[in-house]
Amino acid sequence: MNDKQEFSYKQLRQLALTQGVDDNKISIGIWGKLNGYSKKRIQKDNKVSTVYIKMSNDKFKTNFDYANS
Repeated sequence: MNDKQEFSYKQLRQLALTQGVDDNKISIGIWGKLNGYSKKRIQKDNKVSTVYIKMSNDKFKTNFDYANS
C-alpha cells in the first residue's frame, strides 16, 4: 500500500526543528532526504512551488526486530 503525503517547506522545517536539526535550508534538506522525503517542483497558476513528498510503503519498514524473530 502506497500512501503519499505532501508537505511544504514550512511544514518540513517544523518537523525538522522538532527533531533538533539546525535552522538552515541545507540541514533541513539533508534531514528530509535521509528521512525519506523527495523534493518535487509543481506549477499552479503559473507559479512554481516546491513540495516535499513522503512515500510510506509497508514493505520498506526498517524497524524489524531481529532479536524476537
